[in-house]
Amino acid sequence: MQISSNLLFDRSASRMSALMATANQLQTQIATGKKINTPSDNVAVAQQLAEFDRKDADAAAYSTNLTLSASLLKQADSTLGAITTQLQSAAELVNQAATGTMSTANRQMIGAQLSSIVDALVGLGNTKDLRGQPLFGSTANVDAVIRNSDGSFTYNTANKLSEIPIGDGVSVQATETTSRIFTSSAGDTLQMLATLASTLQSGTATADDARAAIDSLQTASDQVSVVQASVGARAARVDLQQGLLENAQTDRTELRSSLEDVDVTQAYTELSKTMTILTATQTSFSKLSQLSLFNYLR
Repeated sequence: MQISSNLLFDRSASRMSALMATANQLQTQIATGKKINTPSDNVAVAQQLAEFDRKDADAAAYSTNLTLSASLLKQADSTLGAITTQLQSAAELVNQAATGTMSTANRQMIGAQLSSIVDALVGLGNTKDLRGQPLFGSTANVDAVIRNSDGSFTYNTANKLSEIPIGDGVSVQATETTSRIFTSSAGDTLQMLATLASTLQSGTATADDARAAIDSLQTASDQVSVVQASVGARAARVDLQQGLLENAQTDRTELRSSLEDVDVTQAYTELSKTMTILTATQTSFSKLSQLSLFNYLR
């Protein structure tokens, strides 16, 4: 039987080449701490890791949006609280003006105070957010509440504000409109207060005029409470979504680690075994290469 020396050499060379490739791969894994350093190392895992990268990028964008939404909703809640306080002060003044024994001069003073409250409410309605934009959704970057020359008010906000994406298929309206805040079943809150203030200041208002405004003020205050409750519910949704996002990120990180990270101790053990086999193979190949075909067949 004849044995090809070329075949023996080829087999040994192929074996050594495979062992050296394995050794190089193990050395790279030990150096980087990663099992997958090129897609060819494991195509399926590499694809999964690429999907993790995409989800991480999405999560970073959603995290930014969640932080913004939380800040806007917190500011909206605080501002609505301040509006409620102003309306409560107005209600106390109107109740005083409704007292039959109050003098005209005192009602005029109350009218001046109510006028100041209207100014404060307009200012609160035109609050700027952390980006310097109108908090309550003004269009075209102008004031959300405009006091017209005839004493009327215009609410320069859309009926429905745009929403901020905070997750896959999930978005939130992070602010409110001044029209919803200051308009109720009792009518225009600012207009009602401004008219009452003007009437009281003119000295023509009576206790009955003040009494007529009491129920309207309560309705206006209730409307602000409804809006504030809605803002609070959305803030709770944002908090929940932030928790879900963080949990998903933790799960991805753990799964990525299980797929990608190297057990360095095990890798060193495998490298040592591989180098031992490689050294033995090289020694055998060296001896084999020194034999002539005649000596080998003899």
